[in-house]
Amino acid sequence: MDLLERYLQAVGQYLPTETKDDTIAELRSNLMEQIDAREEELGRPLDFAEVATILKEHGKPEAVALRYLPQRSLIGPTVFPFYLLTLRRVLPIVVFWNFVARAVLFVVSRNESLTDALVGFALGIWPSLLIAAAVITAIFATIEWTRQRGKLPGNWNEWDPAKLPALKTHASPDCSPRSMTKRMIDLCAHCLWFAYVLWVPWHPFWIMGPGVFYLDSLNVALAPVWHAFYALLITLLILQLVMKMLAFVPSAQRALQPMKVVTDLLGLVAIGMLAASSTYFVAAGAAANVQRIATVNQSVGLAFRIVFVIVLIGFVKDLWQYVKRAKPLRQMAF
Repeated sequence: MDLLERYLQAVGQYLPTETKDDTIAELRSNLMEQIDAREEELGRPLDFAEVATILKEHGKPEAVALRYLPQRSLIGPTVFPFYLLTLRRVLPIVVFWNFVARAVLFVVSRNESLTDALVGFALGIWPSLLIAAAVITAIFATIEWTRQRGKLPGNWNEWDPAKLPALKTHASPDCSPRSMTKRMIDLCAHCLWFAYVLWVPWHPFWIMGPGVFYLDSLNVALAPVWHAFYALLITLLILQLVMKMLAFVPSAQRALQPMKVVTDLLGLVAIGMLAASSTYFVAAGAAANVQRIATVNQSVGLAFRIVFVIVLIGFVKDLWQYVKRAKPLRQMAF
């Protein structure tokens, strides 16, 4: 019966959420009738291989799921699962490499603003996606045309029920002493970092680390952009402190992931604010070297652009994982 449940799980990941439970119940009933009939015929319970044979005859999970979805004419139900799976593997790769190319241009460009870069990426990604989707569609339409004329090998769609993925289990939050100790250490470290940031207004250049000694020699002051950044940083640290305290409450575990997305977004906005700026330090007196300050601003701006791209990639990756957990992207209905 474990093999049967694994089979139903494999079929269910391709079904729309609205009808998934009813469809799985119907499939379970039909397959159980076949298994019971076979057991009655043999006079004994079926072994693993015999159940696998019944499931193999019933059909590959992707093809079975297609029986409960609207039929497509350009690409038939036998080929369509592979077509859809290919789209969902290839299109994110297209988006990623377009993003990397645009990010490199943004980092090396001195004149393009962050807003222009994001708008340019949003508008420029569509031609690449359309071309990739058109090529994939043409390839699978050709495969379907070839299959309908019997020119594909007979074993191209074979599968092995024994290789179905194991049943997923929902683990409870880890409340072991070791885990609680790690959370306590994490909370204490965050409190120390929070205290350090709160002390920054009395020593503004501390936020730059060892670079404070070089900045002192330039006779400069912080530009206004740092004040807005500091306010966002304090807000972010408060939210993170709340999260680390909620980590000790088992009933609050479900709220931590959405809060992490919010804090990650807030951190991205804070870094983006610095990356979009071009002035980080201003002359604090007539003796300041304006040319050297301009060079420092340019170097710091380049560094923040690189950091922004790295943080943005991490945010998109985490957001993608969160959305996949919230709603499986391999469902075949939109």
